[in-house]
Amino acid sequence: MNNTINIALLLTLLLLGLALPGEAHALQVHGEPEGLYVHQMAHLHYIFALGYFFWDIRRTSFTGRGWRYLQMFCVLMACWNALAFMGHLAGAYLDPGALLHTECYLQTRLLSPFTLNKYLYFITKLDHLIYVPALFFLFLGLRSFYHSVAKSTQGGGQ
Repeated sequence: MNNTINIALLLTLLLLGLALPGEAHALQVHGEPEGLYVHQMAHLHYIFALGYFFWDIRRTSFTGRGWRYLQMFCVLMACWNALAFMGHLAGAYLDPGALLHTECYLQTRLLSPFTLNKYLYFITKLDHLIYVPALFFLFLGLRSFYHSVAKSTQGGGQ
């Protein structure tokens, strides 16, 4: 009976949220500079969490392809977080006049004279070259875990 009430309450809240979608609150802009500080602290926290996860996998001697893929995910995502951290710092020190917004929505140009900060900002905007492979390794690891569980339940469970 108690479970039924919890499920009904959850469904009611879900339907109410879908029916009255005032704001999604997916992106919360905070005032300067506190928002950047908290965001940067989150990047550092994520780097340390991934480092601990990587270390814990190595410490417990988990073997198998899925665990190796998961370790690669941890390394690449930690690198992505470090790159994003540096990119936010470079963006904070970048003059807004250094960027030219073109007619194309997805295209922004960096204006000369080029400085080390501008180069760093440009390189950090290529972060998808790190996090897309990281997410692919996560997918491979989870798929490997799924296949190993499916294989063990087919052979021993039935």
